[in-house]
Amino acid sequence: MRGLAEYIMRGRKQATLVVAIAAAIPLLFWVSAAALALVILRRGLNEALPVLIWGVLPALAWAVMGDLTPLLVILGAAGMAVLLREKQAWPTVLLVLVPLGLAYALLLMSVLGEPLQALAVQIQERLPELMADMGGSVDEAGMVRLEALLVPILAGLMGAVHALMALVSLMIGRSWQAGLYNPGGFRAEFHRLRLSPLVAGGLLVLTLFSPQFGQMAMLAPIASLPLLIAGLALLHGLAGIKKLGSVWLVILYVVFVFAAQIVYPLIMFLAFIDSLFDFRARIAPAQGPRDDDDSNGQV
Repeated sequence: MRGLAEYIMRGRKQATLVVAIAAAIPLLFWVSAAALALVILRRGLNEALPVLIWGVLPALAWAVMGDLTPLLVILGAAGMAVLLREKQAWPTVLLVLVPLGLAYALLLMSVLGEPLQALAVQIQERLPELMADMGGSVDEAGMVRLEALLVPILAGLMGAVHALMALVSLMIGRSWQAGLYNPGGFRAEFHRLRLSPLVAGGLLVLTLFSPQFGQMAMLAPIASLPLLIAGLALLHGLAGIKKLGSVWLVILYVVFVFAAQIVYPLIMFLAFIDSLFDFRARIAPAQGPRDDDDSNGQV
């Protein structure tokens, strides 16, 4: 990927080619979003504006054909890249995921209302079976409540997934930038990433209690995203401090894939507890620089 990043940064023409072509090819929109984020982070929005326009055109064509994902991811990554360049603060970027994901959810629910309703009906039909498989049961009133929450929760999940794809594209662009101009810079700032107690507490409350308020249920999966990323940053930072190597992180993600229903909330709660106690500061060696203090992250 370093070769691709170097090519993108040779000039506006090269960057435009990569962004536009990747946006036009199915399933490569994330490359387009990451390339655009790289240009914005390094050169600013004014320089990247023509590149953005050419990248949006193929994404608009996909949107007309019914696939909004490329357009949403490219625009989301570009917006967060502008914010990161100005603020140089990942916690601020993570907080923006909530209104961004909510906007995505509302848009997708309005555009994909019928498919979401059809999916909700299919899930409703299988709810008793699913609950039985999980060893639980729900009374009739509870079943009616669950059915009423299905559409907003599904919309929230879709919004959260799209916001997450935009964030990952931004992170890829940031890592390319660091690789070219400040090796280790992205790793350092990701290892430092930590939410404030007020923000982490508010996000946790939204995640746990928004399903109690009807349509606000769509906020639950969206509000959990910043906590998830902050929790992963904590685990990466601790692995770096303890020099555990990448094997442990690979194991973490494998376990996450196969036991997400357990690992996801655990990582969220770890992020909240870390916002209160700052585990990395407590575990770091008393002398000598920490592995995540060797760069201010401004790449």
